[in-house]
Amino acid sequence: MLTFPKTTEFNKRIPKQKFYNNLRVSTRLEELFVKEIDTIYWRNKLSPETLNVTVGSRVTEIEIIEINLKEDKLSQDVIEFIDREIPYHLVFILRYKDLARICVSYKEDSKNREGKFKVDAYYKTQWMKYEDLSLKIEGLNLDTIYENFILQVAGERLEQEDGVDLKDIVEKAKEKERLESLIFTLKKRIRNEKQYNIQVRLMGELRKIKKQLKSIS
Repeated sequence: MLTFPKTTEFNKRIPKQKFYNNLRVSTRLEELFVKEIDTIYWRNKLSPETLNVTVGSRVTEIEIIEINLKEDKLSQDVIEFIDREIPYHLVFILRYKDLARICVSYKEDSKNREGKFKVDAYYKTQWMKYEDLSLKIEGLNLDTIYENFILQVAGERLEQEDGVDLKDIVEKAKEKERLESLIFTLKKRIRNEKQYNIQVRLMGELRKIKKQLKSIS
């Protein structure tokens, strides 16, 4: 169960209309907010004022946002929009009835929009009983705490390496995912291809990509 210190509790409801009434939102996105989200709560605020930690060089506050859903999914466009517009690092608790999952992103400051973020990758837990959710505060500053949140949620999807920056770990994981997707597509094409010469060419491409994947694994 998520048990953050009492000092971090905020428990303030955020009207979902704030996201689409006061900001430039497409009609489609507004419809998704209405269709998929029931309520939004700002559950916790992790900061030097609420925890015995120091501010990070990149992370100044971590907000725990609980979104109660009308169905067991939330469109990626919605969560990315909220993630970009709130100027802090967020941990989402997506809740549907008695089930829930944690969602957290690796993100960086946007070069084009001051005070906004560029979201680079999302990591989610499996759906589980709400009371079974677990996330530990580990670290002496907010940078480390947030990075450890990402690693806990991502699990085996991110391969931790001593002395390697999280940004590089995320980039490596994204490249592995891209190569694995290419391998899957090529194998399917080879199975369905009737012409032998094309099969040979595709198999050559497959060997090359498998070699690339092996080199980063």
